[in-house]
Amino acid sequence: MWAKDWIIATRSDITGIKKDFSSVPRLEALGRGDFTNPTATTPVAAAPAECTSEPLRVSDESDTDILELHLFRSTGAYTTTRALSWPPLDQTYVENDGILEGTWETVPSALIESVEWSDDRSSATFVVHGDAKFADGKPITAHDFVYTFKRAIDSAGSYIPLLLPFVDIDSSDLIEVVDDRTFTVSANRPTALLERFLTFQVFAPIDKELAEANSTEEDPWAFDYFVDHNNSSGPYTLTNWDRATGELVLDVNPGFPGEVNNCGVIIKNIPDAEQRVQLLQNGELDVIMGVPPRLLSTLEDDPNVTVYRAPSSSINYMYMNRAFAPLDNKLVRQAISWAVPYDAILSNVLYGYAQPAGTLVTSPMETYQGDAAGVYSFDLDKAREAFEASGVEPFSIELGVQQSQTQDQQAAVLIQDNLRQIGIDLEINILPDGDFQSRRNNREMPMSFHDWYSWGDDPFYQMTFLGGCGSFVNFADGCNERLDEVVSEGKFETDPARREELSLEAQQIMVDEASRAYLWAKDWIIATRSDITGIKKDFSSVPRLEALGRMG
Repeated sequence: MWAKDWIIATRSDITGIKKDFSSVPRLEALGRGDFTNPTATTPVAAAPAECTSEPLRVSDESDTDILELHLFRSTGAYTTTRALSWPPLDQTYVENDGILEGTWETVPSALIESVEWSDDRSSATFVVHGDAKFADGKPITAHDFVYTFKRAIDSAGSYIPLLLPFVDIDSSDLIEVVDDRTFTVSANRPTALLERFLTFQVFAPIDKELAEANSTEEDPWAFDYFVDHNNSSGPYTLTNWDRATGELVLDVNPGFPGEVNNCGVIIKNIPDAEQRVQLLQNGELDVIMGVPPRLLSTLEDDPNVTVYRAPSSSINYMYMNRAFAPLDNKLVRQAISWAVPYDAILSNVLYGYAQPAGTLVTSPMETYQGDAAGVYSFDLDKAREAFEASGVEPFSIELGVQQSQTQDQQAAVLIQDNLRQIGIDLEINILPDGDFQSRRNNREMPMSFHDWYSWGDDPFYQMTFLGGCGSFVNFADGCNERLDEVVSEGKFETDPARREELSLEAQQIMVDEASRAYLWAKDWIIATRSDITGIKKDFSSVPRLEALGRMG
């Protein structure tokens, strides 16, 4: 009469349903949220049959904590989500010392068939590629892209509204569906950053149908669901996530219409940098990130390993909070800035794997004009002269340092030795990471370190966050109204010559204010086995796994 189906019913967050020859339920396979196929009920299509080589084995400098695109997450998580999420634009690339480096020219990404810009480039019309699919085989549509923008702009939990003032998008109504495959993105005026921003993974399409199915009254945009679920629009799909070890398995997404140069990636969580280096050297890993500079010379000497490096606009500086006397005296801040041994820090702490910072507009960044701005160098005579002119008596002051940041600790000792010679006793206070973050955020330390990287490499974007009046990460708490005016004009200026002029004035103001001693701009570094190819660096500097391949 009938052949009864094999049936198991679960809560929607349960994964790992397994059926073997006996049809007896397999309890050991069941789990919650640790095996993250795009949905609990939709199988992922198999990878292309021609993929027969072993997956690449990669280890980043941190684990993956969450997958949610619109929340701040760990460094490792950005690498993972970049592999799963494809934005509407990409860059053109040129090879430089073995690295495919992104140019300023943008092009449609693999998900976009065409893009047409308005004459002033303030708006664009995108046509979605007809073969673009999510990992479950569902076509990607204009509705999914527009849903992502509206979610990013309108949801209370998203950090993306912090970015949108830079491109003068103040309403989700500026992003519209034209038809199932066509959508438009418009800004209120032309800006220098709109095209760059549209290369960021945060604007990759989210499966609207899946999101709405998992939304709740308390969580209307399904943030909780996407913390550990993903229906990939990118070159890979996440087929296993072992929460206990941090290992992730990324298989090739057959619905991705772009090129993938490997047959998948296994991301291994190895917190210890020395262990990562050893595993790379003995061939158990193919690619590693987050290598401390002190270990790089060992890798450089290994014929089976290649170290790729490029300048980056990341910055590490020591800030001086003028709410603490005598740091309210500009001449004291200038004296400290002259007494910092910048070159010794680059050589002895960064081992040469960094560039001078100069100002918040770092030396590798467009519009940097350090000589014209008069950036500080190590000069104890000028330091003593400025300190004497300040009229301040010799004093002691605290420098807070994060326990996990050994480079900051080493730099602190070098700075301490030289400040002592001009009459300033720097009291180094090494704090547990949690205490450090709390005290820094609450402005409880007169001096400390801060490191930062801005996606997009734009000087005005970086200055807005780090130097703007009232900015939550302006830990020096200085407010120069003219600097704010210059930066506000610059972030919307599209004429390159005028941007240069504005940037120079801003750099001159920062040198005069001396609210920070600008220490270094750390190089972008990836180390691989010598047979690995396809090292790619884009505006975000997040590793691009799909480009990696093996020779032969």
